[in-house]
Amino acid sequence: MKIMVAGGGTFGKEHLGTLRSIGGVTLAVAETRQDERERLVGMFGLADHDEDAFTLIERFAPDGLVVATPADAHAPLAVAALRRGVPVLVEKPVAPDSGTMRQLCAADAASEAFLQPGHILRFSPSHRSLHDIVRLGEIGAMLHFSSSRFRDESHVSRYRDIDPVLMTMIHDIDLAVWFDGSAALSAAASRLPSGTSRSLTTATLASANGVTWRLSTAWLHPGPACPPDRIEVFGAEGSVTLEAGRGIEVYGKNARHIAVGETEDPLREELNCFIAGIRAGASKAPVTPQDALNGLLAAEMILRALSEK
Repeated sequence: MKIMVAGGGTFGKEHLGTLRSIGGVTLAVAETRQDERERLVGMFGLADHDEDAFTLIERFAPDGLVVATPADAHAPLAVAALRRGVPVLVEKPVAPDSGTMRQLCAADAASEAFLQPGHILRFSPSHRSLHDIVRLGEIGAMLHFSSSRFRDESHVSRYRDIDPVLMTMIHDIDLAVWFDGSAALSAAASRLPSGTSRSLTTATLASANGVTWRLSTAWLHPGPACPPDRIEVFGAEGSVTLEAGRGIEVYGKNARHIAVGETEDPLREELNCFIAGIRAGASKAPVTPQDALNGLLAAEMILRALSEK
């Protein structure tokens, strides 16, 4: 199987490294920086490379494409692949805005191939366990979804061209969409200090199912030591909490602690799922382009609420 990765930055390297460890694939990369391309060839034993992704798609003729470029380049590459019948996995945010995401949904529907959104936490065993607890009714009907995801201040310089809502909070928006099984109808949001990405962003949304989502993200911690990512879901008959690296606490019909596996590798699970979909000729992913669209619509509600402050 031939897999091409578009983008040789941090995320592109992670995909290449994981694909090589999975094995059974021939790899190629598109990267604009010549010195970086040559370095990647040596690191990952690539069969082909080019500065232009569209040229490489034509020449390499991949069985699957992973798009790990900046967000503005996602849609043109994904559409080009889908028109060729090439399945594509697109890193988050899948598109820079909901209008572009609608175009991707249309391209996916018109193609014999498929688009797999890169919402990686849907492939995390601990998050899947949490989802099962909620959806199987252990805590009763879902009432409230709460999350916090904090990162250090280096994110401000590393991701100058993307808002924290689209870079970090998008994970929690997608989790809320997944757990609730619904779309957001309205949003209120605040950012302190205002006018800078080095801040705390908090959003409260109401969904079509009558569930509230309370999401917080920050890029302000001075060093790598940040609080663990945390999700708490409240139902009519209890609650359940996941703290990254610490486990799941269930306070419901069957109260218990569930340990989190130390070897959890959601990227490997995501790529294995992508490869399985390529072999089957249809996506096997627990996330759809429509889910990604619902997430972007919610993100835009939050961004509008912030702009009105």
